[in-house]
Amino acid sequence: MKKMKKLAAILLSLAMAAILSVPALAAGEYSITIQNDKAGHTYEAYQIFAGDVSSDDPTDGATAGPILSNITWGNGVNGAALLAALKEADAEKYGACETAADVAGVLGVENATATDAAAFAEIAAEYLATVAGTATEPVEGNYVIGNLDAGYYLVKDQDGSLEDDADSATEYIVQVLGNVAMDPKDSDIPTVEKKVSEEDYHLDDGYGYTYNDIADWDIGDSVPFKLIGAIPDMSAYDTYEYIFTDTLSNGLTLQADTIKVYIAVDKDDEVRDYIPLTPGEDYTLNIQNVGENGGGTFSIAFDDLKTAPYIDEGNRHYVIVTYDATLNTNAEIGLDGNSNAVYLEFSNNPNGDGLGRTPEDTVIVFTYQLDGTKVDGEDVGTKLEGAEFVLFNGGHTRVAHIENGKLVGWVNLPEGYTHANYDEIPYEAWEELDTATNVIITSTADGIFGVSGLDDGTLHLLEIKAPVGYNLLENDVRIDIAATTANGQNWNGAANTALTALTISVDQGAAEDGDTTTGIVNVTVANNQGTTLPETGGIGTTIFFVLGGVLVIGAGVLLIVRLRMRAESKE
Repeated sequence: MKKMKKLAAILLSLAMAAILSVPALAAGEYSITIQNDKAGHTYEAYQIFAGDVSSDDPTDGATAGPILSNITWGNGVNGAALLAALKEADAEKYGACETAADVAGVLGVENATATDAAAFAEIAAEYLATVAGTATEPVEGNYVIGNLDAGYYLVKDQDGSLEDDADSATEYIVQVLGNVAMDPKDSDIPTVEKKVSEEDYHLDDGYGYTYNDIADWDIGDSVPFKLIGAIPDMSAYDTYEYIFTDTLSNGLTLQADTIKVYIAVDKDDEVRDYIPLTPGEDYTLNIQNVGENGGGTFSIAFDDLKTAPYIDEGNRHYVIVTYDATLNTNAEIGLDGNSNAVYLEFSNNPNGDGLGRTPEDTVIVFTYQLDGTKVDGEDVGTKLEGAEFVLFNGGHTRVAHIENGKLVGWVNLPEGYTHANYDEIPYEAWEELDTATNVIITSTADGIFGVSGLDDGTLHLLEIKAPVGYNLLENDVRIDIAATTANGQNWNGAANTALTALTISVDQGAAEDGDTTTGIVNVTVANNQGTTLPETGGIGTTIFFVLGGVLVIGAGVLLIVRLRMRAESKE
């Protein structure tokens, strides 16, 4: 059982030693008003001491009331057991006490403090008996516990009664009753936020240079994430549990070795300037159902955040968790995107055990698909099979590695070539690279080719082999994919409000604006047939070659005959 260390802002200390001869009000005429308009609480009042209560007015210079006199144990506590527990807990203070009035006298000494009342309430809460009254819902912004007798009361949330996981129970309130109004002493409630890095979004907004709620990436990319948990006021607790739980969609594969945890001053702190905490020593890392295929959860748990390193240094307000996850081939293309959520569990009962839970905070990652069609330049209805392409990034420095029509990463150009001479790479070099790493895209019998898992931005499609009977394209096709995403810090969690438009433009061929639902943009690439050169042919040519051969042979025979005749004449 957790024990609270102190209770902040107790409304009244006891002044039990001063007994005023002021007429008390009739029994059952008192009430406690708890000023809280948040639904979901059930407040209970337990009478610890019974007696007569004075008016609220000061008399003869005494401390302003209400003041309790003629004190006995109330019916809200097991007095005998409480007295024994007090003596055991603090024999110096309570050792000589034999009655409720004796205990009240100790509590009501002139220098008694709210801390003394808090320590007493902590022990008294272990020996509660009959509930004197409850309040289960606010009326005009207040919970009211009425029809109470005079006395000294302990007020608390009913055990296990909180309806809102994100709420917290009140600390124990101890109060001399005289129709009083009080604020609940709710513990500070932490919050949690999740952010994802988007390379093209550079408005800081207080979360770091590229971090917000929405991003788009290539499949195969390492996507950076950040969890930001606020550190609450933990002074009411002896120990404070604090647990992040992060859930990845199937399109994201956790890189567990990238997880880092920091205690930071600001949300946008450059965490590289901090020393990361040590897993297994400062916190517990638990990874569940996480594999190469994506999905799963992991948690970062502090058994007692109050003892975490650096927690009291330099006014640090946040626990920050950073990690990378790879966008994998299970990623959703277009809507509904690849969402990723976190929630935070935290101690919410300063009087005992209990964990609250924040709502989930979600971010989303999108990726897109390029579909192409290869057609005849003169007749676009004729689809061309066998065209071969490679896909470059925007700077012609790397080429797409493709498996089963999906981008899985980017690889270097064939050895010896760079962005400066990428268009001089011979087909044989592309074939060799394709054998080691699939890079060649080939149009089907329907002229179809494509790649899914692309970020928005600039790409270059280079034709390296034309369909049979067609000329190779002289230049590569520049493709610009533009996604309209609602980057910012206040996304409402609906995917269709995060991705609202998808367009494409090309410098040759034709393009159609994309469909956000499928995430597909379309491009049409045309080839022209090769030129037909004039030629001789048919049987005449054959006869010409045959006759020519006969004439050559006859000339040779004639030359030999003449040479022999000349030789014979010389003899």
